[in-house]
Formats: sequence, C-alpha cells, structure tokens
Amino acid sequence: MIIKICGLTNFDDALAAAELGADYLGFNFYPKSQRCIAESDCGKIVAALRIGFPDLSYTGVFVNHPVADITRIVKRCALDTAQLSGDEPPGALAALGAEKIRAVKAIRAGTEAHTPLEFAAFTTGKPALLLDATAPHLYGGTGHTADWDWAASVASRYPVCLAGGLTPENVGSAIRKVKPWGVDTASGIESFAGKKDRDKMAAFIAAARRAGREIHITIEPAQAGDAAEILALQKLAYRSEAERYRDFTISPLTQTLAQIESEFGRKLFLRAKTEGRIVGSVRAELRDGSCNIGRLIVHPEWQNLGTGSRLLREIETRFPQANRFELFTGERSECNLHIYQKSGYRIFKREPMNERVTLIYLEKAAESL
Repeated sequence: MIIKICGLTNFDDALAAAELGADYLGFNFYPKSQRCIAESDCGKIVAALRIGFPDLSYTGVFVNHPVADITRIVKRCALDTAQLSGDEPPGALAALGAEKIRAVKAIRAGTEAHTPLEFAAFTTGKPALLLDATAPHLYGGTGHTADWDWAASVASRYPVCLAGGLTPENVGSAIRKVKPWGVDTASGIESFAGKKDRDKMAAFIAAARRAGREIHITIEPAQAGDAAEILALQKLAYRSEAERYRDFTISPLTQTLAQIESEFGRKLFLRAKTEGRIVGSVRAELRDGSCNIGRLIVHPEWQNLGTGSRLLREIETRFPQANRFELFTGERSECNLHIYQKSGYRIFKREPMNERVTLIYLEKAAESL
C-alpha cells in the first residue's frame, strides 16, 4: 500500500513523514490553501530529503495553474509528479506530458465534466487517478470523506490513490472497502492546518500498511505440491506453542512430509497466499456429518490481520453438508481460544494429553453460520 502524506509546509514534518515510512510527500501550491508552501521552501526540503531518502517520491499539488507555471515549479523544486486538483481538462495532462512532466488528475464523484477514462488515458504509471471528496468550490484538504462506493467502482478499473478525510481511525476500513493502489492524507494527521502530528502520522501509516497487507492475501484451496511449504510454515507457527507448553514433541513439530502429503488425499487444505508465498493454512475433513477442522496456522509476521478468522470462515463454507464443526486447541492458547469463541465456537470437552497439556475441544452448529 502506497502512502502519501500531503500538505507539508515545513522541513520537520516532511522529515518525520519520511522517517515514519511514507512513500510520497505532497506540497501544495494553491495560494488559497492553508497549507500553501513557497517554491523556495519546497525546493530546499526536497533537496535535503533526497540525500537521506532517495526512494521517496515528491508531488506538487496544483489548482487551475497554467501549464507553464506547473512546469516551472516542478522543475525548480525537483518534484516527481504534478497533481492537478482543480477543474483542469484532460488536455492539461497531455500538455504536461509534452513537457516531460508526469501528472495525475484528482477527481470527485459527480463533479467532473470528463470521465475517469479521459483523464487516465493521459497518465503513465501509477496512480492513474486520485479520488477525493466532493466539496463545492473547494479543492482538497477539506477533511470531508470521499464516496467510498464510487471510489471502489473506479478502483476496480484503475490504480487509484484514495484521498478525502482519511484518518488513522478510518483508513483501514477505506482500504478494505475501496482496495486502492495508495492512500493520501493531509488534514487527518494534523494538530492544526499546516502542522502535522507525528503520532497521528505514525498511526496512519501503521494502519494503512496493515490493511494493505490484509487485502492482498488470497485464500484458496492448496495443492499437494504445497505440502512442503505448509509443513515448514506449520513448524514455524507451532514453535511458540511448544515453548508455551515446554513440549517440543507435539505432533505439528514432528510431522513428516510424507505424513502431511498423505493428508491431502482425505482432507481439504486451504492456503492464504500473498506476494508468492503461503502465509497461512487450515485443513478439514468430514466425519459422520461433523467437519473436523485442524492446524489453523498463520505466519508470525502476518498475524493480527484477520487472516486466521478468514481461513476459519472459508473452510466452514467449503463443507455445506456438515451439521456441526469441531476443533481443538491447548488450554493455555488464549489467542486461539479467543478467535474460536469470537467465531461462535463453544467449549464442550477438556481432555488431558499429558501432564503439561490439556486440550480444549470446541464446537459450533452448522445453522449458526
């Protein structure tokens, strides 16, 4: 998930945004904006940051500026992109392209005289568009929330950067709803107009990264060829359980490749996959009308993103003929118990496995799905 911190007015805030992991920094050149910055100040900030943060990208925000002025400012400040946030037509993008200036148009639901396609056609690379909130006679930085339903529709066709009233509290929901290429915030992370709040910036970036990782995880049936990767993940995921119970002889750690391969013949395996790697898995089989679910695992680096709950819900839907679902975990595995009980499972049996481990069995009726 690409993150843009916009409306920067001073070096300290820009440096903080860079240090916290922002991907794009935005500088506003609209004279009526409370966040307007002088060309000379922007140029100094960009020049200083490029030394320590060479991978950062820098955007200038313009509102109905002449193409000649945009070209001059972009070149003088060494910016990477021009964001057109006014009433500019597609021709403005074309004219900037002729000047070797990469530009992207900010659009708002119901206010544009041109379609998203007409603007995106003149934009190379990503994003193709920036989607902002609708506010009559205002041009961004209003704190108003964009229409997420409209944004999701546009994002399904183009790589977009979502803006409009995004805060640390709502950016995760926005990302999950819209699935944008990136997100942009200005007023949502400020102490007051033009002054960023470092804690809010940190919270925003963390929430956006978390949600961005979550939406890029796909859950699908695993294949027998995934057995070795799932087994390696299983042993990694269960290491903390072994440490918790001080027992490294538990079956998830001692299972062999041949044993897990044999399970593929009778059980359904699901995998959670992202960036070409498996980061989660669960397996289940039907016995006498009961769906027995086991080995719900998530890579430690990908935990607390809701992946475990998603895997559990998905494996349940794969067994419509089941009249009940059953699973188990250790009595001290509080995180597992929390997930299962939150998903509607209830404890029905406790069974000592050895002097250190007692298993807790949980069940849920199929009609409670």
